[in-house]
Amino acid sequence: MLKKTVFVFVNLLLLLCSFNLKAANSYFDNDKLSLQLSFNEGSKFLACFILKDGWHISYQNPGDAGVPTSFGFEGVNARLLNQSVPQTFLYQDILTQYAYENFGCYLFELSNITNAAKVHISWTACQDYCEPEETQIAFKDITERPDENLYQKAFKTFPLSLDKKVFALKKGDTLILTTDFKLDEDAYFIPKENVFNADAEQILTFSKNKSVLKIITDGFEDLPQEGLFVFKDRAYEFDILPQKPNLFWILLTAFLAGILLNLMPCVFPVLSLKAIQMVNDTRLKKGRFLRALFYVFGVVLSFLSIAGVLYLLKSTGAALGWGFQLQSPIFVGLMLILFVVIFLQSLEIVHFRLPFGAKIHKVSGLNSFMTGFFAVLIASPCTGPFMGAALGYALFESAEIYFPVFLALSLGYALPFAMLEMFPFVMKKIMPKPGKWMKRIKYVLSLPIALTVLWLGWVLSHQILEKKEADIWLDYDENELFQSLEKGEAVFIDFTAKWCLTCLLNEQTVLKSHEFVDFAKQNNIKLIKADWTNKNEKVFEALKKYKRSSIPLYVYYPAYSSEYMILPTLLTTDSLLSVLDDQNQDDN
Repeated sequence: MLKKTVFVFVNLLLLLCSFNLKAANSYFDNDKLSLQLSFNEGSKFLACFILKDGWHISYQNPGDAGVPTSFGFEGVNARLLNQSVPQTFLYQDILTQYAYENFGCYLFELSNITNAAKVHISWTACQDYCEPEETQIAFKDITERPDENLYQKAFKTFPLSLDKKVFALKKGDTLILTTDFKLDEDAYFIPKENVFNADAEQILTFSKNKSVLKIITDGFEDLPQEGLFVFKDRAYEFDILPQKPNLFWILLTAFLAGILLNLMPCVFPVLSLKAIQMVNDTRLKKGRFLRALFYVFGVVLSFLSIAGVLYLLKSTGAALGWGFQLQSPIFVGLMLILFVVIFLQSLEIVHFRLPFGAKIHKVSGLNSFMTGFFAVLIASPCTGPFMGAALGYALFESAEIYFPVFLALSLGYALPFAMLEMFPFVMKKIMPKPGKWMKRIKYVLSLPIALTVLWLGWVLSHQILEKKEADIWLDYDENELFQSLEKGEAVFIDFTAKWCLTCLLNEQTVLKSHEFVDFAKQNNIKLIKADWTNKNEKVFEALKKYKRSSIPLYVYYPAYSSEYMILPTLLTTDSLLSVLDDQNQDDN
């Protein structure tokens, strides 16, 4: 009988000790939750929340509402290794949340632990209402041995590491995830950052042994960097890589954009310099390939020089885009002086001769080189077809993509006149025999140079005096834009500058026409002008949102729509009104 009594007593004592050990692991306890901690002095720190009676705490990405749990460590270095996979639930039938409803754990790796090490933990517990709570615990007070049961339970809630790459692409307001990993039909994606609405529709398709998940959002700016694929019985975590467009097509697009840039209005005045030179060189049969090569070299060097300076300035955090040099009154003033000299020399009013200049001109093609170099300096800020997309992509990429795009653009820009230089028989078929006409044609070709002088002077005056025109166009303001879109107003945005001749051509022929202005008034279209004549960080940030870094850019938001469309670089009244009218009818 005594033995039996002792046996029962010992077992009760062991059971009591077991309860005490489990209770000792709980460092915070109330009617909402219990916080259990386990600390391995080697390196690991585990914090688990056990939720009670329907209470929940938010995941690091809370979804459409909620406050993530935070850990503040002092006297110790801590790195989050893993955390439990959240549940998705609908709060009040309105808000989608990512949260822990029953059990959620955080595992940290520790280093450089001091005697004063402590952790401050804060969270917000929610049910029908939310209540913020917090506690602070010194590591010296966590004296119990690691709770292996708690570790085992926690690890069952952690996601697995995905050994496949996941690529992301932003297409409008749709996020497209592509991976070789086979996703189940019930799988869904949770980003670790709160970058878009949690109730976004997710559509899974399969293409060539790849899983493609399309997430249709209300809009987002940046791609998520980490995320989870959650299944019914498991989950996988992974890093997200931005999907790169095919570099070959990007370079081809840039090359074609360079060719088409020769047809833009802003380039005509400057290329008259090349035309004058070609007229002067019609009798020079020798050295035409060398002259063409030096023209190409001048164009390429000028393009890459501007691109290099822009790259260095952007690496320091400067908010600059393509054509930044013409935002400087000093640069515009120097170019104005230069083109005044070129104009006077083209009319033979002044003569500048370098020692051995004639020999240098014939042997080395110095004139061709300088023509190509300065043609880019003054004409490059304008954007032609395909150029906006190519530059918008390149300016936000690394150097190994950035510079090849500009090289392709410069080669395309140089190609047409280089070909005419190398094969002068094309020009000979067009031009009569040398005579007095050559002197007269130089006067005619000097007219665009004179217009360039007037234009540079006009730009400089606006930069210095900052003239403001009173018209129906409103100055760009991001807050006003959002308010207009929330009211359901149609909005037309004109990204422009006084130094962009293509912009000015479109304004004078289309945007200031009675037809366009009347159409805008009749259809209640709010007209906004984003002027980039001088440096303006707000305008540059707005351009970045549309994946552009050059102008002109025309953006239209139809009424009651957050979806926008980008209009062509060159505008005509009929085509513009037709597109806007179609958009309004679709919206209605």
